Formats: sequence, C-alpha cells, structure tokens
Amino acid sequence: MKFQTLCVLFAGALLLPACGTVATPPSKPLACDDGLKSAFKPDALTTVVAVRNIRKGTPLVAVDSPQPITAATDMCLVKLLVGPGATAEKDTTARSWSQGIGIEVWLPAPAVWNERIRNYGGGGWVGGGHRYPEPIGSKVPAIVNANMGYASGTHDGGQPHYQDASFAFLSNGRVNEESFRDMSSRAIYEQAIKTRALVEVYYGRTPRYSYYDGHSQGGRQGLKVAQERPDLYDGYLIAQPAVSVTRFSLAGLYPQIVMKEELGITALDRPAADAFARKVAAANARAVANCDKEKLGFLVDPFSCSYDPLRDAGALCTGVTGQGVTGSNADAATCMSAKEAVALNKIWYGPTRDGSYDPAQTTDGRAGRVLGSKQLWWAPTRGSSLSTQITSVAGSDTLALAMQDVAYAAAAPAASGIPITNTSTTVRNRWRELTLPGYAEAFLRIDTLPFLRDYLTDNADLGRFRSGNRKMILWNGLAEDVIPAQGAVHWYERVKASAGGEAQVQQFLRMYNIPGMAHSSQGRAFTVAGNNNVVPMPWLPGNANQTPTRDRDLMFSALVDWVERGVAPGEMVISSRDNSVSYPICVYPKRITWKGTGTAKAAADYECR
Repeated sequence: MKFQTLCVLFAGALLLPACGTVATPPSKPLACDDGLKSAFKPDALTTVVAVRNIRKGTPLVAVDSPQPITAATDMCLVKLLVGPGATAEKDTTARSWSQGIGIEVWLPAPAVWNERIRNYGGGGWVGGGHRYPEPIGSKVPAIVNANMGYASGTHDGGQPHYQDASFAFLSNGRVNEESFRDMSSRAIYEQAIKTRALVEVYYGRTPRYSYYDGHSQGGRQGLKVAQERPDLYDGYLIAQPAVSVTRFSLAGLYPQIVMKEELGITALDRPAADAFARKVAAANARAVANCDKEKLGFLVDPFSCSYDPLRDAGALCTGVTGQGVTGSNADAATCMSAKEAVALNKIWYGPTRDGSYDPAQTTDGRAGRVLGSKQLWWAPTRGSSLSTQITSVAGSDTLALAMQDVAYAAAAPAASGIPITNTSTTVRNRWRELTLPGYAEAFLRIDTLPFLRDYLTDNADLGRFRSGNRKMILWNGLAEDVIPAQGAVHWYERVKASAGGEAQVQQFLRMYNIPGMAHSSQGRAFTVAGNNNVVPMPWLPGNANQTPTRDRDLMFSALVDWVERGVAPGEMVISSRDNSVSYPICVYPKRITWKGTGTAKAAADYECR
C-alpha cells in the first residue's frame, strides 16, 4: 500500500503535532475488522482503538439518550484516539488527565454509502465514550446520519468525561490550556481530517461532498472551522450555535448577580429562588399574552415585545406602585414587588457594566443588531424560559476560567451542570462574592486571555470561506433558553459588514430565526412549557426521526441543494407536529409577519418582509 504525506498547516503553525501519512486508497473497500488497525495509520499519534461490525437492525444507545436508534443498514464503527493528550497533567487519576482526542467514525455499508461525509458536532463540554471499545460516545444525530447513508464522524473534544468541565483545570488548580485548546479547535480539525482519511481508505474512493452538521457547541465548532479552515467541508449546517460562547455563558450568571443585589437571594436560597422563578414564569406568560397578536400562545417576533411588568398592574402585587400603574394582583405566589419587577427587567435586558437597564431599548437592541452603551451581552427574550438561570447557577464554569480560579465554580446542588471536580481546593461558590462592578470586570477579562479569545469563535471575516465557494445555513430558536439568538444575529451583522453588504453575504450565508423554538436535544426540537406538538418547528434527525426523508431533514436538504445544485435557499414552510399551525420561516433580515387577516394558523396568512 502506497502512502502520501499529510501535513496540515494553519496560522503559520503545524495544526497536528507531527506530519504523518495517509494511505492512498486501495482499489476496493476494506473489511470491517481488526485489519483496519494496521491498514489505517495516518500519523504516529493516531491509534485505531476498536473496530465494530454493526448489523442492520441492531439497537444502538447513544451517549445523550437512553432510547435506542435502530441501525438501518450494516455499519462499521471505527474508534480512534489521537494524542498526545494533556502532557502537563501528571496525575493519571485527575479528570484533567487525557490521552488525547477520541473520535468515532460511522461507516455505512459500501453498497449504501452515498459518497458523502456528514460529520456531526458535539454539545456542551462534549466528552463521551469515543475512545473506549464498547460504549458509544456519539450523539443521536450522528447515528441517524449513518442510517441515511452518510459517513459520519464525531469527537469527544479531547476529554472522556461527558459534559464535565473538570478537564479545564489541572490537578494543581491551573488552567489546562492543552486540553482547552483541544476542546476549542484541535479536536474539530482532527475530526474532519481523520474522518476523510478513514473514509478514503475504507471505501477505496474519495467522497463527492463533505458536510458539517452541528448544534449548540457543535454549531460553534462548525463556525470555528468555517472561519479558520473552510476548505475542510463543502457545506455547513450551523444550528443554535454557541457563537461568542464565553460571553453568552458568563451572561447566564448575571441573573444570580441581579437577584443578589436587588433581592438579597441567590439559587443557594432554593425556596426563595423557586418562589421568584414562579413569579418570573407568571410575568413571562403575561408578556406573551400582551405581545401575541397572532394568538398562538408563543411569540412569533419576541424582539418586538417590550413588555414591562413595572407598567402592568396585573403583574404587580395589590397596592404596589409601578410606572404609572398601581398593582392589582392579589395572588402572592405570582404577583411581583417593584424590586422584583426591576430585577426581571434587568435580567431581560442582559448584563451591563453597572447593573442598569434601558427601559427604552429599541427592537434593534433586543434583536442583537445594536448593543447598548453599557450593555455587555444579551439575555433570553421575553417568552423564553428563565427558570434554569434563576434556580441554578449557570455560567460559573466560565467565570472560573476567566478568573483562572476553580473556587469561583458552583458546587452541587446549585450548579446547573456537573460540578467541577478538582483537588487543589475544596472552596467553591466564590461567584456569590461578586458585586456588579466585579462581575463586569470578570466579563471583560475574556478578551485578555488568549485561550478564551480563541474559544470565542466570533471572527467575522469569512473571505476565505466565500472565495472557496463554501455555503452555510445557520438557524436559531427565538424561544432560546440557553443560547440567546441575538449572539448569532450580532455575528451575522458583523459578517455582513465585512463582506460588503446583504447581497454579498447571502451569496454564501443564509440565516433563519425560528419562532417558539427553545434549545434542542437528541435531535428533537422543542419549545417552552412542553407544547412541542403545537409549535411549528423543523424536523431534526433524531430519536423520533431515525431515517429522515428530505422534508424531515429540511434545513440540511436545503444546504445540499445549494452546494450541489446551486439552488440558494429561500423561505421554507414548517408545520406543527399536530398540523394545527403552519407558516414560513424567512431568510434573515426578513422576518415572518402575519398579514392581519385569516386565522394566523395557515402559511398563506403570513409573509416574509
């Protein structure tokens, strides 16, 4: 077997630790057996950990869901480990110790392979069983991609502990910059390069097209590749991306700072936090009722909603003096004091340098096109759930990284995710020491730390992406309860300015904002309050959609048409699962608008303008 040299260079530095070799593809596919361990040796740092021959009909349980995916075809699952890992960590029992980046590649039987790669991104702090022979580390959609005939690679971000940020700190308490670099960028490039190299060796031919498909953290990962190595894929589907991840993550901690300053409580005071969350949910419902002119039960355009509980007598407790109103709500469980209403307004506005908020904020400001003079970032829109950010401590892991001190991370039970494990100190929850000025100072530290700047993924210059004729579809949910859509809008507007205008950017990038959609999981779209079947949302590959047809893989199908046929995507009609509501989703900056006639439940009742 002949070999050719593979050296991947980026930003003037060697991306891979060593130049290796990639096998020239043989004339016929290889067998799915341990022979791949010797046949695939792309470089000295890559090892084939396991090869699993999976038969059609096999139930496959992914790391993110106990509900199995049924293999729709024979598959070959190849598990890789790419070193060198966390060489600065000497304690092999520490969560920050890692041997490298785990990668799984799902290879459909050669007879059904569609000659395309559709790599799938990770989520959150990634991790998983990629590097171990038996467990599956991939998320559900990657297996569904293989069901459809795509070769699909995933990675663990360089650390094996699923959704656990403990890897980010060495056992001596210092930031684990090696592993953080793997999470931020290197794992993404290894995923692309090694998947393609393995596909060529296994099938004996090169793929016709290569696609990236990623949601949340996976969306950030795809944007990172698009910004820095766009040549690695032909098309990019970027869903609800964690663009400017450290900023929106630290913004998620802001409700706790506001609650402490305004109300004297935090999530550590669980009964008080639960009580405030119930009042916020009630005010949120009043915001939807106030702004829902279509009477759908959710907001089609939450950016236009300026509802203020301080100006709503029905939101304020009886006798409370608001802005031009006196409270009339006698229900102690749902009514707000003036301080609680102010706190909610500050939370909806998003973090500022001094804890202020602008009651005259414009629609452009709420939409992410304009950042206020004192505003640091945006928050979830009216109509989005705030419960998690009120009753638990979001963003403290990012704060700990910004402060370079693990003691700022939240401890159980207040942590919104898995609490960081680190033996350098038993102190946690120092986040509660922050005042508003201290919080703002911590927020501004993001731009001073190279490892966090690299993780931001907010480069707006897509010149190489455009010149390489790559295409991207990006979509957001407008009822986001995790990643405010305004961050993606803000990034898009900067890309537009860099590209020279709307006409120029739409040659290679189209963005959609989807009303009523919250953050998704396991390939299942969902909204707030559990009304998943009555809100129009696109079908996503996942548990309930294991062998999608074109119309049940709508956004990706549009991307394929753009890349392979030159048909640029326009407005698309989506429907609720119960078929009670349909409407178009629009190419940004156009937005879905009810015409003011009809039931507001049929696509013909709306237009994009």
